[in-house]
Amino acid sequence: MKIFYEIQSFLEETYGAKTGLDVRDFIRPVAGLDNLGQLWVDQTQNGDLDVAVLLDRDILAAWEKPQDLSPRALSVSFEEISHFVYLAYNHERKRNITRLELEAQSEVDRILLAFHKTHEAHPHGGENLLNELVAIPYSDQAGSTYEEARELASKFIRNLSGGDPRTWTPTEFEILRKFFHSDLSEKIHLARGKKL
Repeated sequence: MKIFYEIQSFLEETYGAKTGLDVRDFIRPVAGLDNLGQLWVDQTQNGDLDVAVLLDRDILAAWEKPQDLSPRALSVSFEEISHFVYLAYNHERKRNITRLELEAQSEVDRILLAFHKTHEAHPHGGENLLNELVAIPYSDQAGSTYEEARELASKFIRNLSGGDPRTWTPTEFEILRKFFHSDLSEKIHLARGKKL
């Protein structure tokens, strides 16, 4: 779907993080996926990665009629595309990343995309959908890493000039880029409002 590539391109342009890949080539539909989406990664013996973005068939079907997309479907799609971009960009640079780093980045991206891409993805969404998407909770099975990631991302976003990325200044977008290109300890530092 074209919108998936547009979401990927928006993230890559925002962060100056071109991957040279097209997320649509990696999307695999799965029936009855409990958490609705997942980045599947397997490392081969020579160090290459086999990657797939698993999305529940119902989410993919909902994208055929964007007006029917639920906040959860939008959120999962945004998060998995963020995971893909972050993993692909860092793997190309031979930089290992942690699960917490990956999830914290996807939390920041989910908020960024909610404000900048929700209307495109869901033409009749409006502010109610946007508010639901920003506030959507993790599932009960998500675990502590996800909660830590959300807390880290929330602290970082609060240190910018408010939670609405539409009001961020060029300086704040530079800080956002720093966050993307930082390792976990640097992300924690930035979330505390410190300069690198």
